[in-house]
Amino acid sequence: MHYDIASKVILSHCKEAFLKFVCGISIKEAALIESKPQETPSLRRSDFVLKAILENGTKILVLIEFVSFWKDYIPLRTLETRCRHILQEELPVKSFIILLTPSSKVVNIYKDEEVEYRYTLIKLYEIKAEKILKIDVPCLYSFLPLMKGGKELLKEAETRIYEADISKREKADFLTGMAIFAGLISKELTLELIKRRRDIMIESAAYEIIKKEGYEEGLKAGFQQGIQQGLQQGLQQGIQQGIQQGLLKAIELGLKLKFGIEGLKLYPEIKKIKDPNFLEVICEAIDTAKDLSEIKKLLITQE
Repeated sequence: MHYDIASKVILSHCKEAFLKFVCGISIKEAALIESKPQETPSLRRSDFVLKAILENGTKILVLIEFVSFWKDYIPLRTLETRCRHILQEELPVKSFIILLTPSSKVVNIYKDEEVEYRYTLIKLYEIKAEKILKIDVPCLYSFLPLMKGGKELLKEAETRIYEADISKREKADFLTGMAIFAGLISKELTLELIKRRRDIMIESAAYEIIKKEGYEEGLKAGFQQGIQQGLQQGLQQGIQQGIQQGLLKAIELGLKLKFGIEGLKLYPEIKKIKDPNFLEVICEAIDTAKDLSEIKKLLITQE
């Protein structure tokens, strides 16, 4: 969920560049379409729909779905969004699913007895970081930690963002996005970035994610107990506690808003769960579930 927010913040600065260098389509201009909350109960923050004008003047919609971890239902979910916006805008659509982490189950087509839906699947982890670093577009450097060879080039990309001739707010957004994405590869990478650039990161709208994840608390604990001890104990504890608390709050709110009192009856059981990965799965399940029985089945599988 927080990777979707980071993606949206970065994308707001470089829609055209992202479409050109990552998606492979050149456009004159693009504007993000904000979905109306009343349209459907299954709206999600991971959907980004842009109204774009191609070089030849053709108007199209570009649907971008950022996916941190692959799930089998993602293609169908993307198809739902595609259909909704075709009806709303009456324009042709190009669909892109941007996968942030490797998966052996990933597919580039959805097919059932009635529907065959093909979309463009972009595996961000297969894009060479070196290729992106050669492009003078600092906002794209935020995604470097997820790219092939990106870990080794991270410090250079960070320096380029910091020294770029762009606004301080842009630098804050790009560095914060880089730190958030680095967390998918290594928590230590994120912590190192925060230590070096926290002074500017705090001006980013996405920095709240850093605090909710517990990184900031972890840093404070680490410095109080000594760098070495903090990295091994205090920081890790801060990260885990921050993630768990943030996810539990999101789950409690989701159960209340979507299922009411009956949904909240499940919260005491969910509160006992310590695994943040499973808590994130529950968050996503609440978002997509048609009824409460789907959540109950999910909890049974973990007993």
